[in-house]
Amino acid sequence: MAINSLFGIYIHIPFCKKACTYCDFHFSTAIQSKQEVLTAILHEISSRKQELNGVVDSIYFGGGTPTAIDLSDLNLILSSIKNNYVIVENPEITIEINPEDLSKSEFIKLKEIGFNRLSIGIQSFQDNVLKWMNRSHSPKKAIDAVAHAQAAGFGNISIDLIYGLPVFLNRNWNKDIDIALSLNVQHISSYNLTKEKSTKLYMDVKKGKYTMPNQDICSQEFKLLVDKLTNKRFEQYEASNFSLNGYRSAHNSSYWSSKPYLGIGPSAHSYNGKNIRRWNVASNKKYSKDVLSFSDYFQQEKLSNEDLANELILLGTRSDSGVDLNRLFSLLNQQQEQSLIKQIKALKEKELITQQNNKLIVFAENFLFSDYIARELFILPL
Repeated sequence: MAINSLFGIYIHIPFCKKACTYCDFHFSTAIQSKQEVLTAILHEISSRKQELNGVVDSIYFGGGTPTAIDLSDLNLILSSIKNNYVIVENPEITIEINPEDLSKSEFIKLKEIGFNRLSIGIQSFQDNVLKWMNRSHSPKKAIDAVAHAQAAGFGNISIDLIYGLPVFLNRNWNKDIDIALSLNVQHISSYNLTKEKSTKLYMDVKKGKYTMPNQDICSQEFKLLVDKLTNKRFEQYEASNFSLNGYRSAHNSSYWSSKPYLGIGPSAHSYNGKNIRRWNVASNKKYSKDVLSFSDYFQQEKLSNEDLANELILLGTRSDSGVDLNRLFSLLNQQQEQSLIKQIKALKEKELITQQNNKLIVFAENFLFSDYIARELFILPL
């Protein structure tokens, strides 16, 4: 990797106050183990400072819920990053928060610590939906959180919304979108609810307690979202992400463009920008013990050419940057290349993709089918 190449740092804070109905990210509600995990995170930050030999342009605190720990602890982690890494002059520094987490004064403190972008997990502005999700905030609390963040000086705010909810909730999706747009935020991420095996949602559906909406309903909700947001000058730059001009998430964009990044904390993933991917153990206790005893706390794999090609396809078909065909073909043998050309032709005939300057581009209205498009293009090992 070239010296002074840019990379991002992701910090996983593995704590939450309680479990949401649908969430399968690694976290624990046992906050009493916080100090051991924090010590291990600080050790991992310092011990990996030579690994990528470049300059940090984005820092992202996710989880879990980063604000489940004290602001002083967040300050300690961010200070350690600044002390151990070379950072660009104006990096994007994002933290995920829940609407109920912070008081007015704490939003100000968060800004003083150095965070300049917020990702607020709102999900919905309707009481019955939030209660079903097992969220702690109310619709009013969500709206107030955005207002308090703006009053504290945050001018780069993203909010999360979820669509494709169980039918019995009778959720007014149109209303949720309208409220979101009224808040004057710069970025909106919206995801189709999925049933992950380790969640309460999965078990409830399996037991027949309720049903999920069919594909037609999800498609209608997605189309409504796209139409209303693009009408308000939001750019859909990735299947689930919309921003006003100049407010794309630099950190998430680095994932989609295959830039290198360090993942710090339990379950965090890293990528060296070439062909090595690694992931930390998804256990707070084991992570802390192994990091502090200098034992192996991660696994890694070397990606094959087929792996790298399929990642290019998967990420490129979800974003407006598309798939770089020159880069893709450089990873393939002649037989694989000829097979791919046939698949590309078939998808063009279905008007799902187009080709512009040696890039495959998925039409924005077809982002909902990006997983299908990617599967059709995937490279099989010979």
